Amino acid sequence: MLRFVLLIIGFFHLPAWAAKSNLHLMPYPHSITLEEGTFNASMPLRVYLPNLSKQRSQYLKRQLRDTFSNIRFTQKMGRADIIFEITGTSALHPSINQNESYQLAVTPKGIKIHASQYWGINYALQTLRQLAYQFPSQIPAMIIDDTPRFAWRGLMIDSARHFIPLDDIKRQIDGMVSAKLNVLHWHLTDDQGWRFASVNYPKLQQLASDDQYYTQAEMAEIVAYASVRGVRVIPEIDLPGHASALAVAYPEFMAKPGPYTMERGWGVFKPLLDPSNPNTNVFIKHIIEELAAIFPDPYVHIGGDEVKPDHWLESEAVLAYMQAQGLNSAVALHNHFNLKVQSLLSAHNKVLMGWDEIFQPALNNAVVIQSWRGFDSLTQLTNAGHKGVLSAGFYIDQPQYTSYHYRNDPMPQKPITQDAIDHDAQWQAWQFTISRLKGSPVTGHFALAANNNNNQIGYVAINGRQLIAIEQLETLANVTRFDIDTWMGPVRFSFVKNQPEQSQILIGNTPYEHDISALSDVPKLNPTQFATMSNAEAAKRILGGEATIWTELVMPYNLDLRIWPRLYAIAERLWSPQSLQDEQQMYQRLKTLDQFAVQRIGLKHQAQHQQGLAALSVQGDVDALKRFSQLVEQAQYYTRHHVKYQQNLYHQLAPLAALVDFLPAESLYLRQWHLHLQTNDTPTRYLTLQNAYQSWLADIPKLKTTFAQSSTLAALQPMLAQHQKSIQLGLQVLTYCQNQSRSADINALRAEIWQHTHRYGELILAVNHLTESILDSCFMQQGATPSIN
Repeated sequence: MLRFVLLIIGFFHLPAWAAKSNLHLMPYPHSITLEEGTFNASMPLRVYLPNLSKQRSQYLKRQLRDTFSNIRFTQKMGRADIIFEITGTSALHPSINQNESYQLAVTPKGIKIHASQYWGINYALQTLRQLAYQFPSQIPAMIIDDTPRFAWRGLMIDSARHFIPLDDIKRQIDGMVSAKLNVLHWHLTDDQGWRFASVNYPKLQQLASDDQYYTQAEMAEIVAYASVRGVRVIPEIDLPGHASALAVAYPEFMAKPGPYTMERGWGVFKPLLDPSNPNTNVFIKHIIEELAAIFPDPYVHIGGDEVKPDHWLESEAVLAYMQAQGLNSAVALHNHFNLKVQSLLSAHNKVLMGWDEIFQPALNNAVVIQSWRGFDSLTQLTNAGHKGVLSAGFYIDQPQYTSYHYRNDPMPQKPITQDAIDHDAQWQAWQFTISRLKGSPVTGHFALAANNNNNQIGYVAINGRQLIAIEQLETLANVTRFDIDTWMGPVRFSFVKNQPEQSQILIGNTPYEHDISALSDVPKLNPTQFATMSNAEAAKRILGGEATIWTELVMPYNLDLRIWPRLYAIAERLWSPQSLQDEQQMYQRLKTLDQFAVQRIGLKHQAQHQQGLAALSVQGDVDALKRFSQLVEQAQYYTRHHVKYQQNLYHQLAPLAALVDFLPAESLYLRQWHLHLQTNDTPTRYLTLQNAYQSWLADIPKLKTTFAQSSTLAALQPMLAQHQKSIQLGLQVLTYCQNQSRSADINALRAEIWQHTHRYGELILAVNHLTESILDSCFMQQGATPSIN
């Protein structure tokens, strides 16, 4: 049998300096020292700014006026209450090597901000704005010394699948700055649209954009807007694949003759540029010249992912070209193509960037590879000498818990290595299959044991992927439960050891059909299943991370709702010390930032939620609908995409105006109730919850009327009936928790909760997860201790 040695990790906590401060800042600064006294921010304030360009000076002044109600600007430093000081010079445009550190000192006599470059004082101002929001009259005295953990902290916005207007892009940039993000990765072309207006190739915007594109002046406007805010703009033009729209405009550059029509479906398609055609090189050369004239950043993203080789391998010209170049596979041809693009970029002092699939040793080590495939890929490419940016785990087009993104880190610290295995402990193993709505099932096994200290340990082996440690394992009555983070999101296994067919597996908030069965022997582990560690030099080549908002299910009217406020948590992971890990505390700060983002930054996620509900409710009770919307969630992972695929609605023309389209990624309202359970260990917590459940039950008649008169909501009436039963079940659980005898069968109650936790199309009755958490809390009050026996 195997013995598996794991570090057993308990709850994460804030470092001492952060736990004491109780400051609702995101991203949290590197260092804070609290001092005596406060600064009176309500009095008339004089502000001194250093000598800056007109654009930068106006930008800072506008933010300061939005922050403080009574300020004026002075050119005499000695008379100022708030002083900004820069000791060095700053470039015209932000760059990857810019110095973003700053010091902010708040004393009873004044506020002083010091930085070596403009970018630092801008970020100091973002911190000051958050402080002034939390403490509008008296700001506590403190000294903040702050610097980012990673140089690359980005957001990718996909304007190709659904077009995003300029004002919406600018608003996201404003939000990014408030979160100290510094890279806007702008995805401008894809199969469903070419949004980059070309001078040399005008048919791109005329035939392949549905008349929705950015002029070169508009793109330059975004670059200028972002630059003064310290945000680099990196364009992405997909080459050689994701080229269906390009093929409509210029079929002569494609490996397979046209004609082509605009692609409306979502997915991966076959059209590819023809590398054997000399005119293809001319086309790419001209596009790069146009990009270089607009975007000053040295990096240009070419995509390079999901290249289906069919059209290459079906083309006699391409096959002859491969033979002439000594290329024996489509992969070799793709590598050859990337090297040619790299050469064309180098002529304009531009550096190639792309997704995992462009990785090859022959590429220049300056190339940045963005990883959507995860840590294994990121480790491989950085160990090989390339620079890397992590996006796996930061895909915010998927609805996911903010805590999942928060745990995701470009530098994983808990890999399972082969050295951690020996052959002493008694292990048990179970195999599992998770049936997905689209694609092949997820299969594997998990193994559990107790080490010599009687600590519960284990791992999950998902076929084709590296092992995942089980860090916390608990048994609640007849259910053994553990959580792991995967490429799909957080996965919770709740299994009944002696009756595994009665188990539950959640991907995020969504139950998935599955099979679990005991194994007589623990499967042997292949060496490839263990993590490959980054060497010390490779770790330095991890530049940071990027959140991604792909727009298959996103429109301008719900863009903010899909991004905010959870992007603050991702920004914190990329800026703040790695030791900052307390998820409960993160959610408490996020609650404040949720309001700050609306009231001070002008983000529209709350307004988009409210406006969507108002449109759906027609003349019904929109307040009751809003309360209901806080108890349901989008089905997480790619469940929504897969449901639409099954319904033949997975395309560009499908309507996106149902209730699910106006919900946030997770209900922060429900999250606060989960936190209430964890942090309020008093008898009144159940009474408080009971009052809440009764108020939710009282909304049911109002909701029935509202659903009946709305053609869109009417389809959800069966879910509403189930919701009523779920609330009644919650009240039954609360009665159980408040009854000292607790004679009810906890296992039967849990099984009933699971029966209620169904997926209704693209929606989940997430209140059932709260009900189960209530059941867990009162079970643990009985003095139960985790066990795998």
